[in-house]
Amino acid sequence: MNNNSHTNKNAIFCDHGPTQWQTSQQGNLLNQRLAVKDLFAVKGEKNSAGNPDWFAKATTAQQSASSIDKLMAQGCEFVGFTHTDEIAYSLEGNNFHYGAAENPKVPNHACGGSSMGSAAAVAANLADIGLGTDTGGSVRIPASYCGLYGIRPSHDVIAKDGLIPLAPPFDTIGWFTNTAELLQQTGDVLLPEQVINSVDTLVIHEGLFELIDPKLLPVIQRLLEQTKAQFTHHKKLVLPQTNILTELADAFRILQGRAIAKQHGKWINEEQPSFSPAITSRFEMAMALTQAEEKEALAIQQTWQKVIADNLDEKSCLFLPTTPTTAPKLGEDTSELRMRIITLSAIAGLSGSAQVHLPAATSEQGHPYGFSLMMAHGNDKSLLTKITKISNEYNKGMVNE
Repeated sequence: MNNNSHTNKNAIFCDHGPTQWQTSQQGNLLNQRLAVKDLFAVKGEKNSAGNPDWFAKATTAQQSASSIDKLMAQGCEFVGFTHTDEIAYSLEGNNFHYGAAENPKVPNHACGGSSMGSAAAVAANLADIGLGTDTGGSVRIPASYCGLYGIRPSHDVIAKDGLIPLAPPFDTIGWFTNTAELLQQTGDVLLPEQVINSVDTLVIHEGLFELIDPKLLPVIQRLLEQTKAQFTHHKKLVLPQTNILTELADAFRILQGRAIAKQHGKWINEEQPSFSPAITSRFEMAMALTQAEEKEALAIQQTWQKVIADNLDEKSCLFLPTTPTTAPKLGEDTSELRMRIITLSAIAGLSGSAQVHLPAATSEQGHPYGFSLMMAHGNDKSLLTKITKISNEYNKGMVNE
């Protein structure tokens, strides 16, 4: 249920960019309202990437991102650029310069980031499709906190032209919707042609449940049991060693950080932009990482890629919690929570896999929660088809603690 009385449009939408813009009066997404994270090029417009210093030096785009063109050609109505954390380098959803978008479903709580504005727009029923990016969880986490469907596609299946990057080896274009059907319809526009397989095997590793808030364990266990009923076969995720989970977050932090330093280090050193203290320290950490650390992290990534290749095929998907908790309060210190989040989100990030969050439950307090299904790279449309088939079961009634 949307609670628009708590919605501040100024904390969701940017002042710049087009509104009520439509280029086609026909298509499979006709009149679907499209909110777009302020990282995507629109011809004749500028982007801020969540930072005034970036905006001040930005030039107007000579052409729109191909992802925008595809959506607009199918009849979408562009309703505005949405706020993002600075240069998309945060999972919090709290911009030092432009504010924090309040979670429309849970007043006084965060949307999560960095695609906070696009998630808030959909959750507040101000948009039907929220276009965002997901590098380390920036679609999946807000989807979990705001009770939305959200997808991180397989890496590099959607062209990233016209997109302000964060860490190119991990950046993906994702989106939010309120229904599985619209999530899939949007995928039909943005994703390439893929074989759609019948997904009949659920892969499970209950060790991942140790990362979540104990109060949510009954919820995730119930979701797992209900989800099992949608699959003919069930099997356990086989890990080469038990401690491999503990290496995930740090490996991703290092590899993402090194990519960010290569992408933005020169600009930061030359322009000395004004960042929030949290973002400043994050960039400093990234720029201090070494090649030796990167080499070690790459070895861990290769191990995880083999784990996924050995455990998932074109007919199987992994069940996993999307976030360790429901939405934190606005301004809450989430530094400890961050590494638990990254441990869960890095599985798809390090393996380049497709992951979808399903908003299938609520906590005891009535806060949105759910779970994810993940498939190996290139199986995006098979995953979306399966999600659409099983979502009706959850729409019959939310699962409560």
